[in-house]
Amino acid sequence: MARKSAPLLALALPAENDGRADDYIAFLRHAVTPFHAVQQCITRLKALDFVDKPYGGSLACKGGERIYVVHPDGKSLIALVIGERSPIETGYALIGAHTDSPDLRLRLNPLTEAAGVIQLTTQFHGGMIRRAWLDRPLALAGAVYQVLRGRNGAPLFHKITGQPLTTRTLIHVDEALAIIPDLAIHLDREKNDKGAINPQNWLNAVIAGTAMQPEIAMKHLSAKLGVSLADVEGFDLHLVPFHPPYRAGLDRSLIVGPRHDDLAMVYCSLTALIESVDAAPDPTRTRVAAFFDAEETGSTTSSGAASNFLRDVLVRVARRHVASKKSDDAEQAFAHTFCISADMAHALHPNHQEMHDKQHAPRINQGVVVKANASDRYATTGETAAMFAGLCDAADVRVQDFVVRQDLACGTTIGPITSAALAVRTVDVGCPMWAMHSSAETMGARDLDDMTDVMRVFYVGGV
Repeated sequence: MARKSAPLLALALPAENDGRADDYIAFLRHAVTPFHAVQQCITRLKALDFVDKPYGGSLACKGGERIYVVHPDGKSLIALVIGERSPIETGYALIGAHTDSPDLRLRLNPLTEAAGVIQLTTQFHGGMIRRAWLDRPLALAGAVYQVLRGRNGAPLFHKITGQPLTTRTLIHVDEALAIIPDLAIHLDREKNDKGAINPQNWLNAVIAGTAMQPEIAMKHLSAKLGVSLADVEGFDLHLVPFHPPYRAGLDRSLIVGPRHDDLAMVYCSLTALIESVDAAPDPTRTRVAAFFDAEETGSTTSSGAASNFLRDVLVRVARRHVASKKSDDAEQAFAHTFCISADMAHALHPNHQEMHDKQHAPRINQGVVVKANASDRYATTGETAAMFAGLCDAADVRVQDFVVRQDLACGTTIGPITSAALAVRTVDVGCPMWAMHSSAETMGARDLDDMTDVMRVFYVGGV
């Protein structure tokens, strides 16, 4: 019960150039899809001499090494600062977040003509707020794939695995390429009262306002992408909000933009890991930041939190650490591991205060949030909440609590999945935000700094 709590009125809020908000905005502008989020992480890790360790190669390591492992699909990444002592003895300082956000993705055959215009047909990923995607400029980003072929045009195969060889090219058309127009209220007088949006019919995006043959549209789109779509055998393409994130408010204390859920937590944990290297360059224990794809759809993919990706990497690192003994069991590391599951939290909304339990209603810019649920939708326990409160005290950061109203359904995170897969003690935390899953979410600049500070203390000081 003894924890730093937020007063009803916040103290002085951050000025425009305070803290990490502008750096986060720069990160967010380029991390438009899970592929691009991973690439942004790699760019920052390489600047601090982190080395790429292929997932299919050896994970032998020694104290002081800085490494990262990217899943073969390019959407999940695990970064590690290797401790001097074996993880079997010290456990891991583990923070997890996710790279995906609710958005629109192209169907397998996306181009169509309707009412004299060219459209891209879409499918939705995760529990997006559908109305937030109407009448917004949309860009296009993702990855395209091509099969490698020999001089005779036949596909090439890996000599050992026998798998077809492919290339992945990341795409980001950073311009207002598409729009999903809403229907005028004159044609739907009940839209403000009912407002249901059929995703099959209403969420297809116009990319050309004049009639043209689909093959001509394909050529124009190929020119924008810089890749001939006629030569592409596969793609993972997303429509993403074109408007950049920005700071708002009289005090510039609000950050408005897409994908705060959950790239804000990716940014905080990545930044904390990087800053911990300067604070304690030769750690005793191994620090880990794990970023997974597909949390918004349940995590059950080859690189999601429900996969063996994290467990596999951690076991292999423990087994091949130079300080580990041959007689050690690598899984012993999990008994000494503490995990922070970092995902955004619902802030008290000034216009909808009745949607919160009044004793568990976190406020923007007034501290990080511990999330708990008696039905285990979050992994927080009384013990792990106390441990996190200790970290916040050490970081001089205020702590708030979130418990969902008991007459509302509770969301979930990677916390319970990771906790169950590794049998590790876990706490679910986040920064408070408004309009989660909108195309323009809002969070606080101070909260971004507070969370990063707590995570840095966790990496440097430990639990």
